[in-house]
Amino acid sequence: MNKKIILSIGILILFSLIGIVSSATTLSEPSSCCEKTKGGAYCINTEEENCDPNFKSSMTSCETTSYCRLGTCYDSSEGICMENTPQSVCSSSGGTWDSRSITEVPQCQLGCCIISDQAAFVSLVRCKRLSSFFGVENNYRTEITSEIQCIAAAQSQDIGACVYEKDYERVCKFTTRVDCGALEQVETIENSSSSEKKFYKDLLCSAEELNTICARQVSTTCYNGKVYWTDSCGNRENVYSSNKDKSWNNGRVLEPDLVCSPNDGSNKDCGNCEYLLGSRCAVWDGTLNIGKPAGSDYYCKRTECVDRNGNKRINGESWCVYDGNVGKGLDKVGSRYFREICVDGEVKVEPCAEYRNEICLEGGIETDSGFFQTAACRVNRWQDCVLQTKEKDCLNIDKRDCQWLPHVTGMTLGAGTSESGQTTGFSNPTAGESKAFTNPTATGNSIAPITGLETSGSETTYSGEKRVCVPQFPPGLNFWDDANSQQICGQASAQCTVVKEKDVFGNEKIIEGKECLEEQWALEANRICTSLGDCGGYINYIEKYTDEGYDWKIDGKVKNFAPNTINKIKGGFTGMIVRAISGDDWNEIN
Repeated sequence: MNKKIILSIGILILFSLIGIVSSATTLSEPSSCCEKTKGGAYCINTEEENCDPNFKSSMTSCETTSYCRLGTCYDSSEGICMENTPQSVCSSSGGTWDSRSITEVPQCQLGCCIISDQAAFVSLVRCKRLSSFFGVENNYRTEITSEIQCIAAAQSQDIGACVYEKDYERVCKFTTRVDCGALEQVETIENSSSSEKKFYKDLLCSAEELNTICARQVSTTCYNGKVYWTDSCGNRENVYSSNKDKSWNNGRVLEPDLVCSPNDGSNKDCGNCEYLLGSRCAVWDGTLNIGKPAGSDYYCKRTECVDRNGNKRINGESWCVYDGNVGKGLDKVGSRYFREICVDGEVKVEPCAEYRNEICLEGGIETDSGFFQTAACRVNRWQDCVLQTKEKDCLNIDKRDCQWLPHVTGMTLGAGTSESGQTTGFSNPTAGESKAFTNPTATGNSIAPITGLETSGSETTYSGEKRVCVPQFPPGLNFWDDANSQQICGQASAQCTVVKEKDVFGNEKIIEGKECLEEQWALEANRICTSLGDCGGYINYIEKYTDEGYDWKIDGKVKNFAPNTINKIKGGFTGMIVRAISGDDWNEIN
């Protein structure tokens, strides 16, 4: 039987350092020690002009500085150490720096990590990390002090039949030599008359010459992601195959690949599931379209998934799902962002924070198997959008999630309603005194009403530009809480005076504010309202439209949007929509 041994040489290096780390520097005159150079190298003696001004530098040798002092860098998550590392380099890489040498740091001391039938000479934390990766328990032995001894210990992990007598029967356990506890290193059938435990390397408990009570190939089970036969005593045998004789191999241990070729999930007759090919052992659930494996309750299940749109997804892929329109102030009332992920053939749904306090963003990389998509929930940074008076600040995606919309004649943001007596007005019915612009479902982030506005006549302008900055992804509201709605929706109102002039014959002519009498004016005002949150006239996530979110009056008479205008507001989006977001591009994937 072939053994697979993990060889570990010395201390593994985790960090991929940018630039060059100098542990022995030859000084030149004049010379400065740069914590980091403009070229990205760390701890280099060179001319002062080559040093990155954002980092430390001094006119001395790097060996004498505190920031370039050499020590041991330890990564607590991976359990890997790196010696002769400057403190600044270690800190920038997320490690823990220790001034002592690597042989003096307790976390960096090595032992023998035995995982199943494999071994590695590593630190304890690294051993735990490896065992977690392989999904099996580890056996860490600190008394083994060299890699050669560790390899020898791995050989004691030989597997086979451990036979002994119990209640006048020959019973058997399929295990390792060390777990069997047999007194002798090598056992043969001829000297097996003793009642002591005997270990028979590479034999199955059902081997006929052992004459145990265990019958061959009674059922199946999962082990290390593959399907295995088990005997009547519950012992693991060889990998499952519908060709039982080939799998049993006359009672001898046989490598999985010699039983049948690695299975990608398309072969019901082979239990040699291969995770890298996209399959793993799973309980038979009746969904395999190629039929149930003969005599087995387990099979190699494909780890790929099919999303709600019928698209195939690679195991580990994640993507965003939405309740409807996404971004540009069009998120529907009551909508929410979701992240879905393919986990071993099943689609798991992970909702982002409610009230759209989080949004879902997507990305991905090209692989040999195609485009691998990734998604994550991220905080919705809408809180200070209305405070921005410049386009570059409004659209700074590094700081906030906002959009720069055309200003509406007479529109006021964050300052309550304007003076009465104007001809036409559009506002939220909750509008009243000035309120703080904040999301009551989030903690902190209370922002005062917008300031710095210039009022000229009936128009409010932003630094001379007729534009407003509003959230890209409107926050959700507790619509049943009037105070909650007033805090957000009451921030926006628009009132406009229409000036008319009479000639000598008494005929009237509009000379100012004509646009305020048109429905398009109210539609644009409504767009700003809906961008602030669940405000204005809009639809909810089940496509129901309501006009209770706004007041539109001309000379005191209530107005409502025409049916065609309501259709524009709805936007024609129905059902579940999935979108890929990349910068300012919004590409719909139906």
